[in-house]
Amino acid sequence: MNKAMIKTTNTRRFFIFIIALLIISLPPKTTWAEREPYVAPPYVPPPQIPSRLDLVDNGDGTITETKSKLMWTKKDSFADLEKCLNWHESKSYVKNLMTGGHTDWRMPLVREYGEIYDNTESNVIAMDHDPEHPLALSDLFADRAAYWYWSSEHGVCCARTAYFVTGMAFVRTLDKCTNGGVRAVRNLQ
Repeated sequence: MNKAMIKTTNTRRFFIFIIALLIISLPPKTTWAEREPYVAPPYVPPPQIPSRLDLVDNGDGTITETKSKLMWTKKDSFADLEKCLNWHESKSYVKNLMTGGHTDWRMPLVREYGEIYDNTESNVIAMDHDPEHPLALSDLFADRAAYWYWSSEHGVCCARTAYFVTGMAFVRTLDKCTNGGVRAVRNLQ
């Protein structure tokens, strides 16, 4: 080795030695600022979203949704008869219905059921009061309601229904009955 290389090697060793001494001489405890542990503020739920519906209980077994200008029966067929109805029975039920002094009731379209479906509501007012399947329906409507409703939209075998747990429309065969019914509607004059 030549003298220049030896001098460079010795200089490196010297600096490594000095750095090692500095590291060893540092206090074992870090000098970070001490702080109190973080405590999260208490949870405050967001304010409830207001309903888009404007429902009025008419006090005569009917409820009016003023924005859509539709009047609905407070009781659906399940709450009224305490049994489910197939599509044909639902049609007959509505045809013979006299509620609130009115006889011009009809089966709704699925989109009209959307006028009373309220995703800000979660009420356990279905016929079996199952808390796992609350209805998105105002508690102005009568207790013991059906989970889904027949619509007037039908074909040879099937009809559209509105499911008030999820707000989805389904197609069911006309003879289907389990947990279903109809909620009659009429137009306001």
